[in-house]
Amino acid sequence: MMARRRSSNDELIAFIQGEQTDAVRGLEDRIIGEAVGETDARFGELQRRSLTAWVTAFGSVGQEARDASMLRRILASIRSAIRSLLGPLAPRSRRALNRHLAEAVQLGARQHSAFTARATSRPARAPTAQPTQRLRETATAISDAVTRRRDRALGLLQPSIASRWSRVTTGIGVARSALSVVRAHVTWTVGQAVQEGLTAGIRAIGARKLWVSERDACVSCAAYAGLVADVGDDFPVGLSWDPSQRGRTEPLAGPPLHPHCRCRTVAWKDAWAVEGVPPLPDVLRREARRSIARGWSLPTESGAARIRAARELLRAGAGLPKSVEEFAALAVRAGRFANRTVPTGP
Repeated sequence: MMARRRSSNDELIAFIQGEQTDAVRGLEDRIIGEAVGETDARFGELQRRSLTAWVTAFGSVGQEARDASMLRRILASIRSAIRSLLGPLAPRSRRALNRHLAEAVQLGARQHSAFTARATSRPARAPTAQPTQRLRETATAISDAVTRRRDRALGLLQPSIASRWSRVTTGIGVARSALSVVRAHVTWTVGQAVQEGLTAGIRAIGARKLWVSERDACVSCAAYAGLVADVGDDFPVGLSWDPSQRGRTEPLAGPPLHPHCRCRTVAWKDAWAVEGVPPLPDVLRREARRSIARGWSLPTESGAARIRAARELLRAGAGLPKSVEEFAALAVRAGRFANRTVPTGP
């Protein structure tokens, strides 16, 4: 039988950040689809119907409601619609998460074995792993998160508060933001579930855990990239390349660091390093520094945070090629990165 070829560091990183992360995203999307369904579109329809009712009753969106009886009827109709939309969302989201919780843990376990096989060139068995009670409690908490957003919206949509269309829009917006709460809670819970499966695999083979971040990871996640810890130990508290964000997190056993975080840990043993080749933890740390120097990030992250991080990187000593450090220095002087998108291709 032909021996399996050991993957290079670049291939391992691409496998984790690409195929494996995409599989986690796919599971998240399925759960979110089951939880949210057509609710977002129905909120759009509620917004349109309410606007039409307001203009018909009061003349324009800029006109304050003068007819108290009409205002009460319009707001009562909106509150009723919000209850009918968000009432079922809470239990439906909880059921969707709980239905796929074991699948998420098992996905992490399988991904551990796939990574280990590539890193060692030897077949690796996926461990048996089931959701912990803590994870099940995290999944169940999604109901309370939706209910809190619903109750806040209903409180804003009272005649004594919402006598102008702008305030009605605010109330509907708060109710609709429950969908964002669901999405964030799903990604957070799935991330924890996948990590439980990964950790079970790491523990089973007696390895240490190695933090792997995304190429466009936030300034805090990038500070953890390449760090190694014993499987039963926490990673350091409050790391970030942005000095203004340091110390904001508690000690943590592993990712996710924040909602929508898709960092992960993988198994690592020093014996897996190849003589004459930088070990994977060093490569990950170097790539994270390069990401900070290049400003690669999601549009949702503060540009100012990326500049502060690049300035701190240069101050501490980036240890990167001169051209990359000069690029970072130019961005710091300009106060912005002209393009923060991770390049594709070789």
